[in-house]
Amino acid sequence: MKVFSKKEISNATAKLLPYSEFRLFSDVESPEIPKEKGERIVRHAEGLLGRDIPLLPASVYRQYVTVGNRSNYEDIYFLRRDMAVTFAVAEAYENKGRFTEKLMDVVWAIMEESTWIIPAHIYCAPLYGDSSLGPVFGDNALHGLDLFAAATAGALSTVYLLCKDKLDNIDPVICRKMEYCLHERAIKNFLQIEVWWGGALGRKTNNWCPWIVSNILLTAAIMEKDNYTREKVVTKSMSYLDNFLDGYEPDGGCDEGPAYWGAAGASLFDCLELIEDMSDGKISVYDSELVKNIGDYIYKVNITGNRYVNFADCAPKTDPTAGMLIRFGEKTNSPFLVAFGKKQAKFGDYFFSQSHMYRSLKWLCTPFVKEESCPMPLWSVLPDLGVITAREYDESEKGMFLAAKAGNNGEMHNHNDCGNFMVYYNGNPVIIDTGVGRYTKQTFSRDRYKLWFMQSGYHNLPSFGGIDQKDGVRYAATDKRFSEEERSITSELKGAYPVEAGIKSYVRRVALTDGTVTVDESIILSEAKEIDFHLMLAEKPSILQEGLISLPEGRILTYDTSLKAELEEFEPVGMDTAKIWGTDVLYRLRFRVNTDKCNVRFTIK
Repeated sequence: MKVFSKKEISNATAKLLPYSEFRLFSDVESPEIPKEKGERIVRHAEGLLGRDIPLLPASVYRQYVTVGNRSNYEDIYFLRRDMAVTFAVAEAYENKGRFTEKLMDVVWAIMEESTWIIPAHIYCAPLYGDSSLGPVFGDNALHGLDLFAAATAGALSTVYLLCKDKLDNIDPVICRKMEYCLHERAIKNFLQIEVWWGGALGRKTNNWCPWIVSNILLTAAIMEKDNYTREKVVTKSMSYLDNFLDGYEPDGGCDEGPAYWGAAGASLFDCLELIEDMSDGKISVYDSELVKNIGDYIYKVNITGNRYVNFADCAPKTDPTAGMLIRFGEKTNSPFLVAFGKKQAKFGDYFFSQSHMYRSLKWLCTPFVKEESCPMPLWSVLPDLGVITAREYDESEKGMFLAAKAGNNGEMHNHNDCGNFMVYYNGNPVIIDTGVGRYTKQTFSRDRYKLWFMQSGYHNLPSFGGIDQKDGVRYAATDKRFSEEERSITSELKGAYPVEAGIKSYVRRVALTDGTVTVDESIILSEAKEIDFHLMLAEKPSILQEGLISLPEGRILTYDTSLKAELEEFEPVGMDTAKIWGTDVLYRLRFRVNTDKCNVRFTIK
C-alpha cells in the first residue's frame, strides 16, 4: 500500500519548515547528552586516539573482484567512519579540543576517497562498466549511491552538525569541502539518478530503500539550506518510501528477518521521524495500519532477550534500540510495542551506529530507558509472511518456544527453507536455524545456493533422493493453515521442490501443544526413493536407542522407528559459529527411510 499517496501527502511543497526554523528531534523538549552516555562515547574516542588513520589502497578495493573478499576493505572503511563520528560526539560533549585534530584528519581522509561505494556495491556507480575500481572523476561524474555512501553522508553531516565551529577554528575550508562533497555525492545523486533500490524501475525494494533514504533525509535536513531543494528531497523520499511500503503485505512481516528489520522497518521509522521534524508534524502517516504492523512485527519474532527468530540472512541475536521501539509504539498507538521496548532495555539501550546516525543521535539525546517486564504473547501469526511463533508460557525465558514458516524461495535473503522451524527451551536453542555465513562475493551471486547454509538440506527439512528445495518465487509453500487453538501451522511443501524430486504431496504440520512440539510429515512420492529428514543443532545430541534421542536443554526427541537415525558432526565452513553459537562445530541429525509413502511424527518434549 502506498501510504503517503493514499493520504494525498506525497508532495512536500509548502509543508516544510524553513531551514532557519528547523531542528532535529522536534518531539524531544530539551535534547542533551546524559552524562553516562557522553562519558561512554568519550572513553571509546580515547581508545581510538592512538590509532593511525588506516589507508584504503586500490589493491584492497580490488580484492572483491580478484579473490571475492569484501571484509578487508570494509573493516578499514568502517573504522574510518567510526573514528569520525566518535571523535565528533566526544568533542561536542567534552568541549576540550582533545579530539579536533584527529577528527579533522579522518574527515579529510574520508572526503579524499575516490568513491564512498564499497567494492561489493560497485555496480551502484553509474559508469562502473567492468571496472574493479570506482570510475568517478571528471567535472560531470555522478558518484552513485549505495547503502554506505549514503551512510557516509549521514555520518559527515553529523560531524558538521556537532563540530562545524570547532573545525572552522582550524580552517573553514574543511567544512566548505564537506558542504561540497555532501551535495555532490549525496543530494545531487539522489535527485538526479533513478535507482533499483527506490522501486522506481519496477524492482521490489528491500532494506536499502528506507536505510538510504533515512541518511539522505538526515543529510538534507542538516546541510541543505535551500527550501526548494529540501522539498524535492522529501518529495522523492516519500515516493521511494511508498514503493517500499507497497512491497509489504498487510501483516507487516519482514521477509529479510529480524536483524534486517533494524535496517528496514526501523529505518522506515527513522524516515518518518525525520519527515516529522522537517515538516513540524504536517506530514505524518503514523496512523497507517501497515506502518503499525511493520513495527509490531519485531516483538512477534522475539524468542527471549536479544534472541530472535533467525530465518533468512539473519543472526540469532540482535539488539533493536529500546527507545526507538518505545517511540514507534507510542506514535503508532501500539501499547504492546511500547511495553516490549521497555522489556528490551537491558539488551537494546546502547545504540551508536555510524550507519544509522539519526537513530544514534536521538539515542544520545534522550535518557536511558528503564527496564520493565511484560508478558509475551503465547501465539503470534504473520499470515502473509507465513510465519508463526508460539510459546508455552508468557515468560519468554521459560518453557518451550516454537517458530515455523511456510513462505516462498524468492523472499529477500532467501535460504531455500520453506517449512523450516526452530525450537528453544528456557530461552536456549534446541533445534536451530544455523543462520548465515560471512558475506563474500559468492553470497549474492548466481552461486549463492552452492553455499551449504543456503541449502534446505542444512535446515530442518528433508531431501528426496538427494534433491533439495529450489530457489525462486515459484518454489513455495501452498495451502497454508494456521490454528491458534492448536498453535500450529500446516502447509503443502511439494511446490518448494523441483519436479525431479518426484513429490506428489508433502504436507507438514508443526505445533506446540502442552509443552510438546510435534512435527507431522505426510508424504506421497511418484516412486520409492530415499527420504532424508534433517534436524540442525549447535550442541551434540545423543542417540539413546531406536526412536529416542537426547537433545540440548534436557529435551527428548522421539521418532518413528522405521527411520534410521544418524548423527553428523561437521565444520561450518564460512560461518563464525564460535561467535554465533559458541561452538566450532555443528551437528545434523539425519533420519533415513526408503519408500514412496510415509506418515511419520517427531516429538520434542
